[in-house]
Amino acid sequence: MSRSSFLKPLRFWPIQIQRYTSKQLWQQPTSGKDTGIQIYNCITREKVPLILPSNTYATWYTCGPTVYDSTHVGHISCYVKLDIIQRILRQHFNVNLVTAMNITDIDDKIILKSKESGRDWRELSRFYESEFWSDLAQLNIQEPNITLRVTEHIPRIVEFIKLIIEKGNAYKGSDGSVYFSVSKCKNYGKLQKVNMDVEPETGSNEINVKNAAADFALWKSQKNENEPAWASPWGAGRPGWHIECSTLASMIFGKRLDFHAGGLDLRFPHHENEEAQSCAYHSTQQWVNYWLHTGQLHIKGQPVKMSKSLKNTISVGAMLERYTADEFRMACALSNYRNAVDYSDELMQTSRNTLKRFKTFKADYDAYLSGKKRAAQVDASEILSGLQRALQDIDSCYKDDFDTARSVGVLLEQANTVSRQINAGGSEVGTNLTTSSSLDAIAAVNNFIQQHLHILGFTFAEESRAQALSANVEFNLERFVEDLLQSRHLIRERAVAGKNKELFGICDELRNCLSQHGITIQDHSQGTSWQFRNSKK
Repeated sequence: MSRSSFLKPLRFWPIQIQRYTSKQLWQQPTSGKDTGIQIYNCITREKVPLILPSNTYATWYTCGPTVYDSTHVGHISCYVKLDIIQRILRQHFNVNLVTAMNITDIDDKIILKSKESGRDWRELSRFYESEFWSDLAQLNIQEPNITLRVTEHIPRIVEFIKLIIEKGNAYKGSDGSVYFSVSKCKNYGKLQKVNMDVEPETGSNEINVKNAAADFALWKSQKNENEPAWASPWGAGRPGWHIECSTLASMIFGKRLDFHAGGLDLRFPHHENEEAQSCAYHSTQQWVNYWLHTGQLHIKGQPVKMSKSLKNTISVGAMLERYTADEFRMACALSNYRNAVDYSDELMQTSRNTLKRFKTFKADYDAYLSGKKRAAQVDASEILSGLQRALQDIDSCYKDDFDTARSVGVLLEQANTVSRQINAGGSEVGTNLTTSSSLDAIAAVNNFIQQHLHILGFTFAEESRAQALSANVEFNLERFVEDLLQSRHLIRERAVAGKNKELFGICDELRNCLSQHGITIQDHSQGTSWQFRNSKK
């Protein structure tokens, strides 16, 4: 094609793309490990068998953040949902899952924010990247095995684009940018049906410099000398958004990915374009075997998703001032990962109440096994048969497209059944631990519940009491000891006044107990003083 043909406005050129049925557009792996899981496939628009070609490990790539602003709860809900699925695959199905994520640290939004704030774009992106990792840690989201920044791999991205051009699937536009030719991709639009004559990149000025409206930028030419830019065979510029993920994921995992995940809003154009250019690069008809898309989070009463551009966001920090990380995680788990979530106080209260039911069960269990509850005649056979059904049911939930809402219901049913039985004996203190019945059956149910709460990533199932106390910023150890000694002082006064040996004995027991924990006390006529004992003495 001549240079002059690039200058013609060709927006309405017809794009001849061979159409296939949805079944033809997706190729199910023909060999490997059948996990037994049925997973939703956006191409076939139905659940399909999850088959992993390798018995050794599985590959997973997640689209990471564009680090130009603070993370909001709509964005982080995607990572919580994906974290739950990854934990289920690893801990329930024993899949050796290798995960990777990119950090988009150069983008139009970063450049704009840099200009508006007067901060260097590098410093800006590092600041928000650090904040992103901090948010993940606060929400108990496991970090990926491999993380790559876009700006650290520009030469590899350039080489990736060069090969796509050499294979005839991309061209240089009249503006110096490089565009992918969608007409060369026979199955473009397989992830989501699209109108090829509509410009997908809203607000773009590329209409008259490329061959067709649907063509998208692989390399963006530098518009002015103040913009960040890198050298390339086509002139100074920077990568397009879509090519970054394709290059980095291919660099790590090669020509085939088991899982590629992100929010539903990324399915088109981002994931569609990734698949098209990656298939062109690798000369294959399918790059990703299984795409996972999480439903968007809305503020209840608003029809649109939570988005920085719409200025209707709630930051992670603001959310955590009112609710815990576990409460937000439960809110995400109480619906299928593909469903949209209406964020509201009502939703978060439901989440809080659900967690309270599990905590109440754990308190009942601890009291029963320690003999602090009256021994009840627990029916062990009924409990164990219910546990057997629960084991099958929760496996069925996970295999049904990771149905966490139903799995939480299975756990609640077990907790409620056991709590009813162990509370049937009343609340008086038992005379002997051995008088409680079916301790092994009760413990088995507790193990089951705690194991699956741990799999779902709830931190209250992992923390010890000491960790819980240290996490409570309002807890003051010195004030606690002072209050405890004040209560002991009142008991001692009554002991002195009534010459009560039993009360004196209680005071001595409290002294010994504190001494075992490194606190030495000394009684005086007007009160009691104390100090931490030097452990080196």
